[in-house]
Amino acid sequence: MKKLIFVSALLAIFFYGCSDPTEVKQDDSQEIQSLKTNCAAGDLESCANLGAKYALGQDLKKDIHSAKILFEKSCAGGNPTGCYNLGVIDRDKKDYKQALKKFEDSCEKAFGQACYSVGVMIKNAEGVEQDLDESVKMFSKACDLNNVYGCLDACVFYKDDAQGDKALPMCQKACEQGSGAGCFNASDLYFTKYKDIPNTLAYSKRACDLGVDLACSNVGFLYAEGKEIAQDIKEAAVYFDKACLLGNEQACKNAETIKSHLSKNNKQAPGEVSKNLKKN
Repeated sequence: MKKLIFVSALLAIFFYGCSDPTEVKQDDSQEIQSLKTNCAAGDLESCANLGAKYALGQDLKKDIHSAKILFEKSCAGGNPTGCYNLGVIDRDKKDYKQALKKFEDSCEKAFGQACYSVGVMIKNAEGVEQDLDESVKMFSKACDLNNVYGCLDACVFYKDDAQGDKALPMCQKACEQGSGAGCFNASDLYFTKYKDIPNTLAYSKRACDLGVDLACSNVGFLYAEGKEIAQDIKEAAVYFDKACLLGNEQACKNAETIKSHLSKNNKQAPGEVSKNLKKN
């Protein structure tokens, strides 16, 4: 009897592993039913998205085997998302050469995240010799395909390598896609390399709005010092407060310094007040 139960269990596992991952089941959600139906009809993007659901265990029981079947089907049909997801699975298994191959395949199909992943693997010497120049080329290619991570990594690489003219457009593009770090790096380039205070202020404000505490603090200093922009000590306090709320302790102290000055109706000139402010 024990032997029969064992064999039955093996058969159950065998049939489960070989079941059609696009088979619609009664308890499937409407979204899953739609993905399965569309994938079975040949929609490769639906196959890739359904595979992701299996891989992540979202609305379906987690099943990497079924996910891989769907990714392979999608990739073989020319869908870059499927190829990319196969690369993710291989990279997680530390099969770096196979992962790199899949990412490169997806990148050639103009999938920005895959190009970025190729750059990361080259940078980290995963399955290939490290080549920083080649990695930044891949980051730039990813950026051209509107991948924010590619834009940001290219921005930082060129900025650290003192290639500001190459860095700035990458930083700006990262900023346009909602990267606070991209906006902050753009503001830093405008301040240190181009000595452009109005653009420094504009990009610092954008970085501040995206939650970068140092950017908020920098706006505070720009208003407090009033160089090339109108001095506004009250507005400086507003931005130091914003930096404070984001966890910048020195900004908290600077905000209090200004508020103390304002509350006492101090006759000290704003320029003198700014000298009492301290940077991180």
